[in-house]
Amino acid sequence: MSAERYFNALREKVAGDMAHLNALDAALGDGDHGTTLLRGLTSAARAAEGQRAKAFMRASGGASGTLFGLVLHEIEQHLEAGADLGAGLARAEARICDLGQVKPGDKSMIDALSPAVQALQGGDLAAAIAAAGAGRDATVEMIARRGRAQYVEGGGQGHMDPGAVSLTMMLALLAETEAAA
Repeated sequence: MSAERYFNALREKVAGDMAHLNALDAALGDGDHGTTLLRGLTSAARAAEGQRAKAFMRASGGASGTLFGLVLHEIEQHLEAGADLGAGLARAEARICDLGQVKPGDKSMIDALSPAVQALQGGDLAAAIAAAGAGRDATVEMIARRGRAQYVEGGGQGHMDPGAVSLTMMLALLAETEAAA
C-alpha cells in the first residue's frame, strides 16, 4: 500500500470535510483547521516518496502543521517502509506532548492519539480507531488547558476538539486505505 494513495485519499477526505473542520475550529480557535490541513495535504500529495510528511509540515505551517506532521511522518514510514505503526505513533505522541506541553485531558489531539496508541499495543488498528473516537468524543466535556481554546469562554467546554476529530479521521482512513489495498 502506498503512502501516495493514502495522502491523496486524505486530501480528498479533508477537502470534503473542510467546512465542518473549520466550523469546529471556529468555536475554539481561529476557524482555519480544515483549510490548514488541506493546504498541507495538497502539497504532500504532490511530494516525492518519503517526503510527503515534510511537505505537509512546510505547507501547512504553524504549530498544528508540525504536530500533525509528526503523526503523518509515522504513517508514511509505516506505509512506505513497513515501520511498526504502534511504535511510530507512540513516538509521535511523546514528541507532541513535549512540543505542545500537553497531556491527555487538556482537550487536544492527544485525547484521541493517546488512547489509540494504547490500543495499538495489541496491533489492532480497529481497536485503536475506536479508542481514538472515544477520546475525540470525550473532548466535548473537557475544558482546554492548552492552545487557543483555553482562552475561549469556558475553555471550549461543550465543543469537540478539531484536532482530535482530524486525528481520528486520519486513522480511520488509514484502515480503509489498507483494507482496499
